[in-house]
Amino acid sequence: MAHPLVTHTAPATPGRRWTTALALGTLTVLLLVAIGAPWLAPYDPTAQLDLVALKNRAPSWSHWLGTDAYARDVLSRALFGARTSLAVASLSTTIAVALGTAWGAGAASAPPRLAQAMMGLVDVLRSLPRLLLLLGALVALGTMTPAVLAVVLGLTSWTGISRLVFMKIRALDAGAFVEGARALGLSRTAVLRRHIAPHLAAPLGAAAPLLLADLLAVESGLSFLGLGVRPPLPSWGNMVQDAVPFLQSAWWLVAVPCVLIMATVLSASSVADRLGDTLMFSGRQTETH
Repeated sequence: MAHPLVTHTAPATPGRRWTTALALGTLTVLLLVAIGAPWLAPYDPTAQLDLVALKNRAPSWSHWLGTDAYARDVLSRALFGARTSLAVASLSTTIAVALGTAWGAGAASAPPRLAQAMMGLVDVLRSLPRLLLLLGALVALGTMTPAVLAVVLGLTSWTGISRLVFMKIRALDAGAFVEGARALGLSRTAVLRRHIAPHLAAPLGAAAPLLLADLLAVESGLSFLGLGVRPPLPSWGNMVQDAVPFLQSAWWLVAVPCVLIMATVLSASSVADRLGDTLMFSGRQTETH
């Protein structure tokens, strides 16, 4: 018999299932494209093919997505741009989730005064404009490689995760199943590992793809401003930057990276929404056993 406090989520509608499947398929294709870029790209993404004959050429059979102002193949740059942008967003998300989870779990298990100090620091960091922190880090570090950019983004984006984990653990600590585990003599570490950690899957499963989408947009914005990934290494953000002077005469230059950025952000948001519901339902079922 189900626990009286367990509520079952409504089954997903066919439309929502198709939306989630499309979003997951889009992310999968983009990931495979990013991994296979060296083999899929028809040209060297940094090679200037023919500045006279191939400058800003419209899409054609020889260049499916056209060429840019430097006679570089746009399709090749988009494929390698996926590799760069998704790698930066994925690594920075991993760093932020790992650091935020560790900090939030540590604060939730710390003595009250230490926990208050730890979360107070989180609140201070969250009150600071992230763009200001990013600009300060960029100025201090100077040259910004994709790996360094990912680390900087991760180290400035973990506070929301830490607050989420802290509040979730504090709520779970008041639950009957945790109190029962304590009554059985389990250590704090064992309680966290066996009874609390499984219930963090739902909020983190929803938060991680949303954070990835956010960090992808931030990376693209920084690269667009010339503060992120620097040319000639392609990223979707600096592809948009290169396209700005040719918005009217070469629409494909800005359309390609913008469509890819929007598709990734919307797909990640859709997957996060569905994944959060699924994991939450699974976690509630676990409580009944």
